[in-house]
Parts: sequence; structure tokens; C-alpha cells
Amino acid sequence: MRINKVGRLASVFMALAVVAGCSSSAATPPPAGASGTAPTTAGSPAAANLHFCWMIFDTSIPFYTNLIKGANDQATKLGVKLDIVNGTAELTGQIAVVQQFITQKCSAIIISTSDSKGIVPVVKQANDAQIPVFAVNLGIGTGADFVTYVGVDDYQFGVNQGKLLMQALPNGGKVAYMNGKIGVDAQIQRKAGLMDTIKSQTNITIVAEGTANWDSAAALALTQDWLSKYAKGSLDAIVDQGPEGATAAKYVTDNGRTDVKYIVGDFPQSVKDGIAAGYIYGTTDQDPYPQGTGGVQAAFDWLTGNKSAVKQPKMLLDLPIITKDNVDKYPAAWNG
Repeated sequence: MRINKVGRLASVFMALAVVAGCSSSAATPPPAGASGTAPTTAGSPAAANLHFCWMIFDTSIPFYTNLIKGANDQATKLGVKLDIVNGTAELTGQIAVVQQFITQKCSAIIISTSDSKGIVPVVKQANDAQIPVFAVNLGIGTGADFVTYVGVDDYQFGVNQGKLLMQALPNGGKVAYMNGKIGVDAQIQRKAGLMDTIKSQTNITIVAEGTANWDSAAALALTQDWLSKYAKGSLDAIVDQGPEGATAAKYVTDNGRTDVKYIVGDFPQSVKDGIAAGYIYGTTDQDPYPQGTGGVQAAFDWLTGNKSAVKQPKMLLDLPIITKDNVDKYPAAWNG
């Protein structure tokens, strides 16, 4: 995953201009079955009055391409209006976008934030405005109310990576660990899951740790540094929290370091190709498309008298572990 901060100030103003064009008539309609109203069903006139507003902290990240597609596909299927706005990576931009959603009286606000704690005050503002909030892909911290979280369990994501590591190194070994963006909820939970999984394995030692910020160039540079520092026989595996290590994994093999197993997270086409070719040992598959469809569906169900369909506090999706043994059974989660 890559954080693109270039032109973020201009992007904030552009994002607010887009949302400012929303009609104030998009306020939440009367509940399904209320006096004088017909039940809200997919494609009905009442559904057309629903307006969902989704802030994604950085829409330029390749992972979100398929999530956005899923969200738009589901909104079209249900006949609801959906606006997806870039939060420009920085917390200030994310807050500004959500505040504009509140001003526009969106029927529901969906949030994918990079700062689960920092977003809490503006979520509380949405609570005060009685606009339901949903978290998708990335969580929202304590102190504010949101209906549910739709996505994967990032702690389990880390557990799966720990399982892959123990499978790759049955006799133990020395490992370098590559974080995503420090402080993001996914980074924190994935690290906790992995460390808890391997803590009983006294023969596995983390000898180096760094961050790639979900960026492939940074992952390659960090990998090159580690290969220079650790000669053959002194490093047995590299674990990357995200998929950005695919290019770095190929570099490892191309430079004769077949002694180093490379484990990543997520399952874009580049990772699928790497596993099939043998230069990536394995991954855990987080599919963004159903997160997009699930976020829109959860908001729709909540607002149309079908609250029982919305699992709380979390609506978790599967996280299959993928290695060369089963890579052909799974389609790539996105092109990248």
C-alpha cells in the first residue's frame, strides 16, 4: 500500500467541492413502514433518496481500487446514491471531508481512516447529528459510536502470517520484519497477531525491523539493506505486512538469496505471480471487493428496517492462507 501525500491540500479542497454539490434532500428518509411510506427495497423510489457518503483516507492506494468498485457496484444494484471522497491521507483532510458529510446531512457516513483514534472526535459529531457511521477496512477507535465494522480481523491477519512463518521455518531461524505505516490500526493489529503467534517459538528470532509505509520502493530499499547486512546463513526469512514486498521478493531470488523465505500480506496479481513462481512463500488473502459491497449493504440494511442483518460489532470476512499448494484455487484480489 502506498501513501500519496503530493498535492494533498489541493485534494482536500477538490474533495469538499465534490461533496458540496450533494443535495440536502439526501437526508435519511422515514423508516421503512412508517406511516404514509412504502417499505424501502432495492431499486425503489425510497432507496433513491438514500445518500451514502464514504471517506477513504487515500483512494490512490491500489488496494482500494477493487473496494471502490465493489461499493459502486452494490450502490447501483440497490439504487442508492453513493459518493466516495478521498481523505488525502492526512488526518486533517479526513476530518474535513467527514465534517462536510455531516453538513450535507448524508443518510449514512462510511469511513476508512488511517487514524482510528484521531477520527473519533468527528465521528462523535456525526453521532450528535444522528447520522449512522460505519467503519470499513480500517477501524474506528473508542469514544465514538459506529454501527459496525466491515472488513477482516487484522489481528488474525498477523496470526496467519505467524503460521506461515512457522511453516516456512520448521527448524526456526532469524527473521526481518517489515511494518506498514506505523500507527495505522492495521499495522498495529497485524504486528500483535504475528508476535503473539510466534512468541512460544524460541527458535524464531526477529533480528531486524523496519517500515515500508505500504510502498514498494521503500520495501525494496529496506530488503536490499537487510541483504547487505545479513550474509547467507544469517537471515532466513522476511515478513512484510503488506503486498508491496512482491518486487523485493523477486529481487531476493534474482540475487541468489534463495536461503531467505519471503512472506507478504494481501493477494494482488503481483503476489499471486510471485507465489506461483516460487519467490514468495505465501500470503493471507484479504479481498477488498466484498468489503466495498459489504459496507454499502450494511448501511442499506440498517436504514431500511433490516437491522438484524447487520452483525455487530463486526462483520468479518475470510482470510485464507495461500501458498504454492493452493495458489491456483484463488483469483487475485486485485490487479497490482
